[in-house]
Amino acid sequence: MKVMMKFKTALQLFMICSSFGYSMLAQAHSGHDAGIHFMAGLMHPFTGFDHFLVILLVGFWSAFALKRTYLGPCSFMLGMLAGLAAGLLGVTLSLFEFGIAFSVMAVGLLLFYRSNLSPKLILLLFSLFGVFHGFAHAELFSTQLVAAETEMQLVLEDAAGLLLATALLHGCGIFLANSLRGKLVLISKGVGLATLAYGIFLFGQLSLLTLAGAA
Repeated sequence: MKVMMKFKTALQLFMICSSFGYSMLAQAHSGHDAGIHFMAGLMHPFTGFDHFLVILLVGFWSAFALKRTYLGPCSFMLGMLAGLAAGLLGVTLSLFEFGIAFSVMAVGLLLFYRSNLSPKLILLLFSLFGVFHGFAHAELFSTQLVAAETEMQLVLEDAAGLLLATALLHGCGIFLANSLRGKLVLISKGVGLATLAYGIFLFGQLSLLTLAGAA
C-alpha cells in the first residue's frame, strides 16, 4: 500500500514538472520577457525544456548512482555559478548552445546505460553541464544593465532565483528516483532513450540553424 502511495505521489509530481517543461518544448530559451529580477530567474528553468530536463535528471540520476546524492546537484550548481560569473565578466563561449545539447544527450546516455563510470568523472561532467547552462543564462542579461552598478542587485536577485529553481528541480528528480526504486531500471532506460532522442533533435536543429546562418 505504501509503495502504491509513493508511486502515485511520484507520478503526480512528474506530471506537474512535465507540464512546466513541455509547455515550452519548442523553445530552448524563451528569455526574460518579464525583465531581470528574482521571479524571472526563478521561472527560467521552466521556460526552456533543455534546462528543465537536464536539471531534473541530474537529480534523478544522482539519487540512484551516487552514494552521496547531493554531490551531483552541488556539482551542477557550482558549474552553473561559474558559467554565470564568466558570462557576466564578458567571457565568450562560442556555440555554447551545442554544449547544452550535448548535456541533454549525455544525461540520456547515462540514464539508459547506467554505466559504472567513475563518480569523479560524472561529477566533472555535471559541473561542465552547469557551466553551459549558467553561461546561457548570463547571455540573457544586457551588457548595459550589468555595467550599471545600481542594477547589479537585480542581477544578483535573478541569479538567486535561478539557483533556487535549479535546487528545487534537482530535489524533484531525487524524490522521483527514490519513489520509483522498484521500477527504476525500466523507467531510467525509457527516460534515458527519450532524453537522448530529444538531445539529438536539439543538436540537429542547432546545426541547421548554424549552417543557415553561415550561408
